[in-house]
Amino acid sequence: MRIEEFVAHYGLELAEAKPPDPTPREVGFGTAVEAALRRRVRPGRRLAWLDNTFPWRGSGFRYHEALAIHELRPDTLFFASYRLADPFPVPVHHVSDFGRRAARHGITDVYGVFQLFLEGLVGMHDRTVAQEAFPGPDISQALRRLRLRLHGMVYPGGGFVPTQDGFERVRALATRLSTTFSYVPEVLDAVPGAVAVPQALTATGFYRPSTGRWSARTPLVCLFAADDPPRKGLDTAIAAFRDLNPTAFHLHVVGPHEHRRAELPEPLATFHGWLEPEQLAELHRRVHVFLSPVRAEPPGPRGSHAGVTDGFPTQAAADAMSSGCLLVSSNPADDHRVLSRGTDYVPSEATPAAVRDAVLRVAADLPAARRVAERGQATVRERMDIRRSTELKLRHMGLFEE
Repeated sequence: MRIEEFVAHYGLELAEAKPPDPTPREVGFGTAVEAALRRRVRPGRRLAWLDNTFPWRGSGFRYHEALAIHELRPDTLFFASYRLADPFPVPVHHVSDFGRRAARHGITDVYGVFQLFLEGLVGMHDRTVAQEAFPGPDISQALRRLRLRLHGMVYPGGGFVPTQDGFERVRALATRLSTTFSYVPEVLDAVPGAVAVPQALTATGFYRPSTGRWSARTPLVCLFAADDPPRKGLDTAIAAFRDLNPTAFHLHVVGPHEHRRAELPEPLATFHGWLEPEQLAELHRRVHVFLSPVRAEPPGPRGSHAGVTDGFPTQAAADAMSSGCLLVSSNPADDHRVLSRGTDYVPSEATPAAVRDAVLRVAADLPAARRVAERGQATVRERMDIRRSTELKLRHMGLFEE
């Protein structure tokens, strides 16, 4: 996928191209909060955040983690290969200017996420081979010349797949990183010295609790929100709803799925396309159930990056739970490190019959559903706040005094 196709697919806008600032200003500490944080900052250390397409508010945790890093280390410099037009509190510089700015501003540490992007940063990619995703730009010379420490987070997807090829690649990448962060058990097992961090990806301050949904008993309002890989389960959700009574049930579909609008009658389903984060958070307030019938993706040929199993819960599911929605979800990795089956969420196999049955059971006993939703909300807000994992990473990088 070329950058033009990527931008069009997600309804994004590239920022206006500008020449490098000949006298880049320092990002200072302005507020009392920042002044307090500065007292904890380790002298002589400064961070740069690198991403491929940034900022992008709709990307979820990447945007919110960048905000958390800015809040915790306001002197961080931000770089992107493709600068998008979304708002961000400080300038986002083009990565082509990374070496010059890193030297001028005393950058000592660099952070990025996703295996494919990190492989690009350290020069591991064969750039003669077309990639569906965008590998990071090769900054290996600047890293060596300036003796910078590169820290990376390996998530499910983003280039990592739990196959023999995937394990070989992530081990090779880890030898080039100062720190390999992950919460994926297979990565932690395969990479000596990998640092475990909590699966905390939700901006709980943004996805705030709401309870008004439970005063409306009918229809039972459900939400599917995801990108378009088949493993996300939209086919399953549509099939599960196909024969339901539109006076008793309604499904909202968020993502690049407008072309499937004709598959469900209008009284039964609303296809929104992509929504701004504020619009999605507002929709959460009217939704009883978030549907996540995800399944493991079958492995593909070597180098294909196929074979992803999404983390549990997915990012969109955790955001909805933080707002108070009940999660009805499959769990293909059988992962119960954060959420307890039947206590924090309603389990369902990733089949139309199983999802339909779960939805019917929820509708038949809303008080019980509300209790599970409230327990799940409390768990997510306690254990999955992105500031929790972000501060742990910054501490491990040595950017804060202990």
